Amino acid sequence: MKKPLLITLLGSMTMALSAQQLPRAEASEDYQEMKARNGAFQYRPESSAQTVIWSEDFANGIPAGWSQNGTPALALWEYRGPNTAPPDSVGSRGCWAGPNNSGNLGDPINSPTRSNGFMIFDSDFLHSNGDRATNGSGPVPAPHVGRLRTDTIDLSAHSGAEIGFYMYARRFQSAWYVAISTDGGVTFPDTVEAFPASEVAVNASTDQNAYFRANLSSFVANQSYVVLEFVFDGNVSNSNGSGRYYWMIDDIELLTPPENSLVFTRATAPGATGEAPAHDIIFDNNSSYPKYLHLSDKQTVPITFDSNIYNYGTNAQTNVALAVEILDSNNAVAGTVFSPTVATLAPYDTAYYTTLTTSAWTPPFPGDFKLVYKAMSDSITLANTTAADTFNFSYGDAYSIDDKVADNYFGTNTGTNGMIAIGVLFNLEDPDQHPYGNGNSVYIQGMEMQMSCLTDSTADMEIAIYDTVGFAFNAGFPAGKNPIYRKVFSFDGSVPCNLANFSFEDANGKPLEIPADTYFFVASLFPNAADGVIRFANSTNWGQPTYASVFQNQNGSWFSGFSNSTTFEAPHYRVIMANPTNINLVENDLEEFQVYPNPTTGKGLIEFTEPGQYNLAVYSLAGEKVHEAKLAINAHEKYELNLDHLASGTYLLKLQNGSEEAKTVKLTIQK
Repeated sequence: MKKPLLITLLGSMTMALSAQQLPRAEASEDYQEMKARNGAFQYRPESSAQTVIWSEDFANGIPAGWSQNGTPALALWEYRGPNTAPPDSVGSRGCWAGPNNSGNLGDPINSPTRSNGFMIFDSDFLHSNGDRATNGSGPVPAPHVGRLRTDTIDLSAHSGAEIGFYMYARRFQSAWYVAISTDGGVTFPDTVEAFPASEVAVNASTDQNAYFRANLSSFVANQSYVVLEFVFDGNVSNSNGSGRYYWMIDDIELLTPPENSLVFTRATAPGATGEAPAHDIIFDNNSSYPKYLHLSDKQTVPITFDSNIYNYGTNAQTNVALAVEILDSNNAVAGTVFSPTVATLAPYDTAYYTTLTTSAWTPPFPGDFKLVYKAMSDSITLANTTAADTFNFSYGDAYSIDDKVADNYFGTNTGTNGMIAIGVLFNLEDPDQHPYGNGNSVYIQGMEMQMSCLTDSTADMEIAIYDTVGFAFNAGFPAGKNPIYRKVFSFDGSVPCNLANFSFEDANGKPLEIPADTYFFVASLFPNAADGVIRFANSTNWGQPTYASVFQNQNGSWFSGFSNSTTFEAPHYRVIMANPTNINLVENDLEEFQVYPNPTTGKGLIEFTEPGQYNLAVYSLAGEKVHEAKLAINAHEKYELNLDHLASGTYLLKLQNGSEEAKTVKLTIQK
């Protein structure tokens, strides 16, 4: 059974911080090392045909009748086409578009008609002119606002309209809006925001083929003089300056609204104090428990899933529910869990996570899984729903809060004051149930960390393990507190660009043994080269609770992350638990008895030097007890061992004399 230490600790921490602002460091511009993923934000029509009312794919450049209104005046959108310079194969030219200063040519949008042209507001290039040495001294430095305006669209014959378009954008304190006018562009009283910061945080990007859609019916129905304006707003500022990076758009459509459509959405449930994510995953029925997307099979807890579901269609939906399909590594369904249903969901209403929480699921066997969240109703079935989002989950030796997706990298040069140490919380409260153990220990082979290609190959790193008692923002660990384990590692050329292993095993190959408890595993970072850095991969799909990951900046303070950013959310920072086969037993230390012959055909002798009452047990290497006996032994007695009933293989033979320490030996049976 789980001991309550972690739950109590995190619960008290969460309550203690509820009345004060969570300590978060200031975000700064960062490299875009990873190409954006494709598909996670796409929400396409569900079950009814839609008619295109109006469209634009920029096949002939900026259309006649369109206009721009930048602030300042030269803050303009650019057309990228097959014959422009740069062409449609180039995205942002800003200095943060890529990891190096070799041209800084970022990726373009991945829309269906990209090859015939798209539009981009390249805020980063306007601010930097493509060179970090001149960052802030570009042709139109931030703050700036870019406005791209359509010509007049006649919707007088349409009682509703949905806008949809492909986009690719990256944010540094910026916002992306579609402003709506019904008086021919004289005023723009209404706006919709494309992927707000709650969905795409500071230093994050959308997918290259993100699809944004919004129902504009309440603004534009039966209107004759509709004008749309695409607004990159860089006036959202912080201490580092104003908003920038980029926004690309293509394949814009106005369509008749769908009849049957469900989408996942962020929402604030009635009576709740904050907005909940579109999808969530809860471990051990406790929202303060870290989300271990690599769950150790030695620290297993039940898992539940929840979502908010929005009725985007014009028809009411009945019996709305969340289903989560769990797929194994062969994409076979290993299980499906369902939430209770919402009887009726009116158009443009939301069903909340407070109802849409599934029954608990426990992984049935070690392996890699896919978690597929599906929105369903009587009209939208589990088989045909397109509101389906997929996430990674693993169960086995690795233990981590990351989900294998490298959304970005962070490290010593991240944030206004950089980082000198990072820590991740690991719940190791269930002792390993192995026959060689003392009943209150866990065994660790080491750690794996996904490193950036920019990492200094001559760097050093110390990994230390601290219990959680006394840790507090901003002070960190109490003065004079010592870790229960520490080890220094020197990097080499094999570390950058790789999932690097840092072993805790001793010279004999025996893994680290520590008492079962809750710990911070803290890596202190020492880049040694001039301008050298150490950078780690980070996942952003799941918001983590307060103390799941922490970092210390160069001022010595400890933080839970960056303001309005998911740059530091779930480091690829994995504890690798040891298996029984990793334990090397030293048979020379076994003074109280000897077992021979070894290997044996099943029969043998155990010779004792000391008398006593002994408990004998034999285990398979999987930890299953396959034989046991109670022995009353005289001094120098030989006991006849009969294991004929066991199959050939390697076993662990364990003897314990009363309360004294058990002695274990590997025994091989060969028939």
